[in-house]
Amino acid sequence: MTTRSIWTHRLACLALALGLSACGEGEPPAAPSVDAPPVLTNDDPIVLTGTAEADALVQIRGGAGGPAEGPADADGSFAIEVALEADAENTLLVSQTVGGLESEATTVRITHDGTAPEAPAVDPVTSPTRRDQQRLRGTTEANATVRVTGGAEDARTETDDAGRFELDVVLEADALDAVENTLAVTAVDVAGNESAATDVTITVDPTLAVEAPVLDDFPAHTSADTVTLTGSAEPGVGISAVGGATDGMAMADAEGSFSVDVGLRPNRSNEILVFAVVAGSTSSAASAVIVHDDVAPSVPTLHPQASPTGAESVPLTGETEPGATVSVSGGAADASVMSDDDGAFRVDVMLTLDTDNELAVVATDAAGNASEAATLTITQDSTLDAPVVVDPVTSPTADATVMLTGSAEASVDLEITGGASPVSTSSDASGDWSASVDLNANTRNELHVTRVGSDVETIVVVEHDDVAPDAPALNTVPSPTGSTTVRISGTSEARARISVSGGESPAMGRAELDGRFAVDVTIAEESESTLSVLATDAAGNTSSPSTVTVTHSADVPEAPIVDETNPAPTNAATHVVTGRVASPGEGIDVRIDGGAAVAMGPTDPDSGTFAVEVSLSANASNELQVVSVMGAIESPATVVTVVHDDMAPAAPDTSLVTAEGTTGSFSCGTLGVRSSGYAAGMAGSVEGGVEVFVWNVTDGDAEPTPARGDRGADTATSMGSFNASIPACPGDTIGLKVMDAAGNVSAFVEVSAS
Repeated sequence: MTTRSIWTHRLACLALALGLSACGEGEPPAAPSVDAPPVLTNDDPIVLTGTAEADALVQIRGGAGGPAEGPADADGSFAIEVALEADAENTLLVSQTVGGLESEATTVRITHDGTAPEAPAVDPVTSPTRRDQQRLRGTTEANATVRVTGGAEDARTETDDAGRFELDVVLEADALDAVENTLAVTAVDVAGNESAATDVTITVDPTLAVEAPVLDDFPAHTSADTVTLTGSAEPGVGISAVGGATDGMAMADAEGSFSVDVGLRPNRSNEILVFAVVAGSTSSAASAVIVHDDVAPSVPTLHPQASPTGAESVPLTGETEPGATVSVSGGAADASVMSDDDGAFRVDVMLTLDTDNELAVVATDAAGNASEAATLTITQDSTLDAPVVVDPVTSPTADATVMLTGSAEASVDLEITGGASPVSTSSDASGDWSASVDLNANTRNELHVTRVGSDVETIVVVEHDDVAPDAPALNTVPSPTGSTTVRISGTSEARARISVSGGESPAMGRAELDGRFAVDVTIAEESESTLSVLATDAAGNTSSPSTVTVTHSADVPEAPIVDETNPAPTNAATHVVTGRVASPGEGIDVRIDGGAAVAMGPTDPDSGTFAVEVSLSANASNELQVVSVMGAIESPATVVTVVHDDMAPAAPDTSLVTAEGTTGSFSCGTLGVRSSGYAAGMAGSVEGGVEVFVWNVTDGDAEPTPARGDRGADTATSMGSFNASIPACPGDTIGLKVMDAAGNVSAFVEVSAS
């Protein structure tokens, strides 16, 4: 409002006092229009602009230091400076007064932020480097702008909601000499506050060796025959990937990205070494360890379940491949769980009420291979009593007695059978109960818990085992050795925990399903180390120790690094040993003794890799001694144990095999629908550890191929017993054959299902 209009307004009010006219009467003006201010700012004060009526008095309340006001001009425009509350959200009310009447307020919210972000945290960088471009990564305030100065070009990027950032920075470089780049990395928040700088120094040196590639994430397990490895390296370098079934070659693009395909050796661990190569120079290696596995797990073994049951859910337990995902369908809802290191699993399954729940249980390994389904039918009958609740029990156990606990109705009598002798107990006033049960020694105990006088039972399986594993059988360890890391390998009880003491620190590992193990141990420099190796089974029984003495000497070349020192048995006449020498160079060969004949082969002078084919002694354990040779200097040996076996195993002994079909209203009737059934062999029915294949000849099943995962496949125990599921009706002819670890297949036999 101009001075003149203010005095005009005051004279109008004076006239009102003299009774001459009215002051402030009529409709108040509308709320002023305010131009959109920044939601977040570090300015203080800030100027608000907008439009009101011509010559109106505009007032702004809600900032710091009291109201601010100013006049609108003859066009109604206004610009008023307002002080803000520092580092807070300010709610400003903007009104106008015309002719003594004040409008409603327009609300404006502005957050003041005068605090600068902390200096960015920058991830470690490579320096010195051959590359004149490097990617910086780090963290700072979320949604801030990151600026980098000091290189050949300035760079900037935005952080994400978590404050992470990454950007490529072009560096000052010279074709001949090293150039030091001191980069300043700052963050500017949304309000415009700039942080202190984080200084990063990167030296570009063209005389350096080729940098090793950096690999992106890769699968630890896969069923694919070929894996694609991606990553970054120096722009334009060649990429060489070795160590698989087939080598891969590629070129890094102008930005340093690469993609290389490598064939994998089937069903074993592949250590792929990836090198960058340029102008005859080879970098150190990036390593990718990938386990190829296209073999499906065996059908899961399910523990018995009471049926019919009044329970609305049941704890389904059993065993499968360690670390597999166990999925259950067919109940009221699907359920899944991962098996533990011993292959045991327990998954709670909701049942559909008052019907037959036909459950299908599938195990899927880390590579994505899925087993055939184990099937189990549980009838839920809500008219029955709820079963007695039994808490989870440790199994297997070396204890002769197990303490069962659980809950039931208050003050009821319970009976437990299936152990060494029946046990009676009672629940207390709260329904809790406990009972000490003696177990049948060194066997699987199927314990049945019931209320006295009731047919509803709960079944708990507890395996007793108080027999310690045999002392581990150790492969030869090269000694003396120039490496402070030695690999202790051999065989023990399947899935036993392996512990090695006597090195610089204890080392742990686990035997595979076939009993093979390998544990890397650090030994002291320039001294003799006596290592003690123990095996402990799942029940906690520990073997007597096996010992080996290893001497370290800095004067001895390291033994060759072999990709696989304990490969699976084979029925092939030859075996290719692959690996690398630790210190590549010209003129280094690899010699392998211990097979049917001495084998020799060269190493790659840049990468040190080798692949030497060895003729095997037939049907024997070939202890291959792998040494590197350069002139008269010979390294210690790395031992590779290859079992050759081309003899087919004996066919199953039908006198020790039983088969059973299932009958019922929905199976083997007029529809001829086959549901569950099984074939089981007693100890000695087949060779220990073989794969057993079962198929229904009557039903027209094709004879299974020698690959785990076929219908009715099972792995025999070390004692030669097995239990394989197969849909069958009484009277069906069931075919059986076995395959040993080397891939040899027996003749097939037939039994009749009862």
